[in-house]
Amino acid sequence: MSYGLRNTIILLVVLVVFVAGGWSYLYFYQQPKVENLQKQVEKTRKDLQSKQQVADQYPTLLNRYKEATKFFNNYDKALYGSSDEDNVYDFLNNISGGPAYVDFTFNFQDSTSKDKFGTMQMNIAGSGYYRNFINFVRQIELSKPLNKIENLSVSPIDKLDSYGKVNFNFMIKSYYDRAKMLGEPDLSIKKDVLASVYNPFFPLIRSVKNNEDDLINIEKSQLLAVSGNQAFLLDQDGKMQTLTKGDEVYLGTLTSINLKKGAASFTLNKGGIIDHVTLQVNNDGNQSSN
Repeated sequence: MSYGLRNTIILLVVLVVFVAGGWSYLYFYQQPKVENLQKQVEKTRKDLQSKQQVADQYPTLLNRYKEATKFFNNYDKALYGSSDEDNVYDFLNNISGGPAYVDFTFNFQDSTSKDKFGTMQMNIAGSGYYRNFINFVRQIELSKPLNKIENLSVSPIDKLDSYGKVNFNFMIKSYYDRAKMLGEPDLSIKKDVLASVYNPFFPLIRSVKNNEDDLINIEKSQLLAVSGNQAFLLDQDGKMQTLTKGDEVYLGTLTSINLKKGAASFTLNKGGIIDHVTLQVNNDGNQSSN
């Protein structure tokens, strides 16, 4: 074998080894890494697409969050922050004033725990003017703290100096936030009261109050004279008295003076019975009524 042929064979063998080694390196080492990287790229691309979809939803979700926050902050009701019954008592004590003033007693009954909230139950009993009691109840129902009134009972106080007043008794169930998920509670009071409330318990016929202020008792007085706007009487004690239109007398007022007839007319309220009494000058008996 010639020297040139031998070198040629050696170069071919080296070339074959080099090519085989390179191919083996690429096929058995680099190819798996490439495939693994391609898989990672595909996974990263899908993850990017998913996150991009979430990012695209961000403005919509932000608007929803703002609307939900606004709705919550302006909601009509809120939960107490704890199961401390003193919070409920302080709330009731704060609303019981002015046109909602009532005297009441507060008796804690029990507390019940739920998953994320709980309830406190108290018995409330007291008395006050019926219109004040209605305003007291309205403020419990319309103010921020979530309270529920149950088993309400109302009864009139049938006493001469207490007409218009009632006794009341009810259970109040108050809700509190155990999970603290709503933050610091807003326990503001809504001053929504009624200026005038019809009292269905007020008796139509009542006892007549005594003349404690020693007013002129028209039915025991004598009309002596009248002028353009004044009436002169001898009252039940024999004293001379002068009245003008609108002046108060026992159980009523002077409503009119008739100079031509020499008469003075009075409107009296005798425990719910309206009586019109007219006194005349120089008239036997000196009075008429209808």
